[in-house]
Amino acid sequence: MANLRDLAAEAKVSIRTVNRVLKGDGYVHEKTRGVVERAVEKLGYRPNLAARALKTAKSHFISVLSFTEDELRMAQLAALEQRLRQSDYLISMTFHFESREKAKAARIVQELIDQNPAGLVLLGHDPFVARHVLPALMPAVVHSGLPYVLIDPRGTHHDAVTIDRARGVYEAVHYLAQRGARQIAFLGTQEERTRLDGYDQALQELGRSPIYVEYPGTEIDALRAVGRRFALLKNRPDAVVAHSDYIALAFLSGLHDAGVKVPEEVALIGFDDRLAARFAWPALTTIAQPSQEIGRAGADIILKKIAGEAPPTSGWSQSFPTKLVLRETA
Repeated sequence: MANLRDLAAEAKVSIRTVNRVLKGDGYVHEKTRGVVERAVEKLGYRPNLAARALKTAKSHFISVLSFTEDELRMAQLAALEQRLRQSDYLISMTFHFESREKAKAARIVQELIDQNPAGLVLLGHDPFVARHVLPALMPAVVHSGLPYVLIDPRGTHHDAVTIDRARGVYEAVHYLAQRGARQIAFLGTQEERTRLDGYDQALQELGRSPIYVEYPGTEIDALRAVGRRFALLKNRPDAVVAHSDYIALAFLSGLHDAGVKVPEEVALIGFDDRLAARFAWPALTTIAQPSQEIGRAGADIILKKIAGEAPPTSGWSQSFPTKLVLRETA
């Protein structure tokens, strides 16, 4: 593996000049800078972050604690890692799936803090984590003084990057109404309001009453059975907005079982824009989450905090909009 001495020999400059180019510290003639950068590319030089950390007493690792491993979270994580790597930071990944074990989560967070990383990222939270686990963890995180950010939490006053899911559902309901839907129902949990607030607001503006489809949980066969029972309703809604693509696709299979034509008889909109949505039959109209933008924004917040930048006047937290992706079910 190439080192600074190799770079200096290849570029025919001093090691000090190489250091200045790599760190962006001090004046270097543009021509000389180009020679060094070409040497870096030719020799495939990569900085030894562990050695640099020992020498400078500055960590180049960001600790990430994830409460989930699903498709969308991994897209957020990938974008986060790529942006951090561009700034010579690496991530140290920890997963905690036993979300109801608050004590274990607290121990993990303290262990991460004790490793003295450059920053800490908490990624993905279900409703229980939002209500019970995060409140137990965040005092220690804040007290540590570590730069931190929460990525896509559920309701928090801490520095976070969030998604405006309510607005996405609100826009989907209005779209269905504009397309002539008379009775627009919601299929999904009512335990969290991230989507329901938008659904209720839109129906209130339209002067209509909310309709909640029977929700048995996330088990596929149970949701499929709901689709079959929904097909038999005498006063059947002509449009449904689902809490997620997963729920929408299982429900759609039940409608197929019952011979219901989608979207001719029932329009259907999911939420997430997972890969499976575009391969469904018919292809699922859905509300896309900005996973990559979320990950990059989280990385930018951490990097700015590490650099000691002052927070914006509105604070570090940011909220990103969703996008209605029109396909064939609505």
